[in-house]
Amino acid sequence: MGGRTALVTGGTSGIGRAIVEHLSGAGMQLAFTGRDVGRGTEVAAATGATFLQADATDRGRCDESIDEALAALGGRLDLFVSNAGLVFAAPLEETPEAVYRELLEVNLTAAFRYSRACLRVMRAQGRGSIVHIVSDAAIRGIHHIPVYTISKTGLLAMSEVLAAEAAPHGVRVNAVCPGATVPGVQSTIAGYDHHAEDASTWGPAPSGRHGSGTDIAEAVLWLASGAAEHVSGATLRIDGAASAAMRAIARA
Repeated sequence: MGGRTALVTGGTSGIGRAIVEHLSGAGMQLAFTGRDVGRGTEVAAATGATFLQADATDRGRCDESIDEALAALGGRLDLFVSNAGLVFAAPLEETPEAVYRELLEVNLTAAFRYSRACLRVMRAQGRGSIVHIVSDAAIRGIHHIPVYTISKTGLLAMSEVLAAEAAPHGVRVNAVCPGATVPGVQSTIAGYDHHAEDASTWGPAPSGRHGSGTDIAEAVLWLASGAAEHVSGATLRIDGAASAAMRAIARA
């Protein structure tokens, strides 16, 4: 992977940090975004990657971060990883509209805007890879995080249609769907932090353990490599078979 370049959103902690660490370790030159300057600076110092402070709800700043990433990477972009995300644990009827809008903005709209801009660069190059970090909730809805499920289902659909659009131009698009991963997504919605989802409280998958950031990062690294040259439009579920079968709980 030496000499290749990448942009990762939401790369300051959890799965995103693991992805930044693995791509950097593989020899890629990369830039990554995040809201927390302290954590971003720490990851940059540890990996040599370029940190770009950007809140996924700030469309103007996101656009600027793309331009800044391209400048830092010499104008070329081989890989884009859309990882920034928020989760909110509450029934639909108890979810404020402002929270609903924020989750859609971060989990779906920001991913669309970044992907569209990166596709333009890759199309001009004649090659590139886009990986969306989605969720197993997009494959089978999870009832206690319904808005997250809705937003990630949209992202999965976008991955598939974007793959079809991009294929004639040498650009591959794939979706990675983690299950319960520790550490994973944590909500930082102002005033609603008690609705954060903590995957460490879940029981382990049938494989006997929770997922890790390394599990997801290794998959991203493979999808970005020449070994996956003919893989596009794929949905890769990484959850230790947790969602391979349904369990029905009857009303008492």
